[in-house]
Amino acid sequence: MSDSPQPPEMDFEAVYRSPNIPWDIGEPQPALAELISSGWCAGAVLDIGCGTGEAALALAARGHPATGVDVAPGAIELARRKAAARGLEADFQVGDATRLDGYDGRFDTVLDSGLLHCLPPEAQPRYLGVLRRVCRPGGRVAVLCFADVPGARTPDRGRLTEARLRDLFAEGWDIEALEPASILGVVPDGLGEISGWPRDDKGRTPMTAWRLLAVRARP
Repeated sequence: MSDSPQPPEMDFEAVYRSPNIPWDIGEPQPALAELISSGWCAGAVLDIGCGTGEAALALAARGHPATGVDVAPGAIELARRKAAARGLEADFQVGDATRLDGYDGRFDTVLDSGLLHCLPPEAQPRYLGVLRRVCRPGGRVAVLCFADVPGARTPDRGRLTEARLRDLFAEGWDIEALEPASILGVVPDGLGEISGWPRDDKGRTPMTAWRLLAVRARP
């Protein structure tokens, strides 16, 4: 197993301008939807690497001040369209999650739905620094990412071991939970081995993941 195998960098803008976005299932990932519906998310929430904004919009529907940030302008355009169509208010902005200026200490909760595993290993510590900076003391973070475990069913991109996650969150965080989960994808036929993996009753492919819940340590 390796901490984070990386194929050539993905062109996310091209994906969001295409008719098929493999990770856009039209709703929040179930492992995060559970947190939203249970009330785990508190106060002002950041959906970091928001894609087309499903998590942010689910939070806005529950009355949370919700912000979504993504590096791809095409993703933000789609998220804003969804918000307008649903009559929901959420602030969607283009931004680099490994830098993200202007949001210091603004959020009580941050949700990461598949962003961390897209970052190269050298950028991941910088991203954790951003999470510490944008979270208020006592703020919560939920990370959903591909898991590097024996027999994992994931694409060959960015799988993370339990040890790697614990190392990334070792400083400035208290880990509440680190548990197996799934990420659902809409995988087109013919996409190598992945297209032959089992699908649920909505045609979505469950992939092996971790769900990490952490609290920003107070000074």
